[in-house]
Amino acid sequence: MQRHVKIVGTLGPASRAPSTIEKMLAAGLDVARLNFNYGTQSEHADLIANVRAASRKLGLPTAIVVDLPGLKKRPDATIKEAFAPYLEFLKQQDIDYIALSFISSARQVAEVKKLLQSMRYEIPLIVKIEKAPALEDSEAILEIADGIMVARGDLAIQISIEKVPLAQKRLIKAANRHGKPVITATEMLESMVRSPSPTRAEATDVANAVLDGTDALMLSEESAMGKYPVKAVETMAKIAREAETGYPHDDRLLQSIHSTLPEINDATARAACQIADQINARAIVAFTSGGTTALRVSKYRPFPPIIAVTPSDKVMRRLALVWGVHPEKQARYDTLDNLFELAGNVARERGVAQKGESIVLTAGLPLMVSGSTNLVKVHVV
Repeated sequence: MQRHVKIVGTLGPASRAPSTIEKMLAAGLDVARLNFNYGTQSEHADLIANVRAASRKLGLPTAIVVDLPGLKKRPDATIKEAFAPYLEFLKQQDIDYIALSFISSARQVAEVKKLLQSMRYEIPLIVKIEKAPALEDSEAILEIADGIMVARGDLAIQISIEKVPLAQKRLIKAANRHGKPVITATEMLESMVRSPSPTRAEATDVANAVLDGTDALMLSEESAMGKYPVKAVETMAKIAREAETGYPHDDRLLQSIHSTLPEINDATARAACQIADQINARAIVAFTSGGTTALRVSKYRPFPPIIAVTPSDKVMRRLALVWGVHPEKQARYDTLDNLFELAGNVARERGVAQKGESIVLTAGLPLMVSGSTNLVKVHVV
């Protein structure tokens, strides 16, 4: 509960073994990434099974994101030709996110969503911003996508390397404003492919991404091919925790007035964060059936941990990517009294609040209806 920023790690030859995956999760890995540029479907199926087994064993809600090459391998193909061959397999595997490579526009994202609808396949889409046209169309992409990845490697080739740092900051800020998760990727701890410790410049790069407001930091070759995949996760987590001691939570909450939406859901989430800040609440407990309540609270970057209580395994895993959110699966709650009691119990069990301390809870009435966030309550444990 000490870290808000999440860690994404790419699995590969160096991290394929079940014992290594388990150690990476224990070290702080929140999201496992599979890169479909490499490997067979059989190998990917084994990796997915190994991640799920390690997650169950450790009792951790680990998300799985699959990175599809799509238009990167087939730049002249249509959307259907580029992505459809992978989707039936992924639907059977029950993964949590799909990352789309070499997307150029929001129109292409809409085409992928239309393809998914025709397959009756509901899955959040993370769009990799790695082409200059995608950077230019990033606001429209953020409107339709479920999140973005700042893919700094190919982006540097597209727009020139000196422009990448400011592009990264703009993209993170835009994603924060839209309340969509953003992953910062490429060479964050590159030297750890060969060395057990990063360079000072890499540590600073990671810390700056944290301070910029990224939801997640990604390891690529460091965890897929490097000599120290577990150590890389440990190091990333350590740097992130230290950087967060300087995170401007109060400033972000004040600045967020410019990104509030004229919606009850959004106003309720921001109010929960304001109240939690004013009374020094120990946690914000967000009851969420579809995940949107927790996403909206995360958008305002509160200092207390966000405990997202959901009855859904799928929602629990997906929220593992979201800044500040600690997912918790609980049985359905059908009355307000049950909800209040459950909030206190979860906060105590998680070790964030003791008897007599305050937490803020947010939910929707009627209960268990997705997208109906309209309740804020201060609760004394």
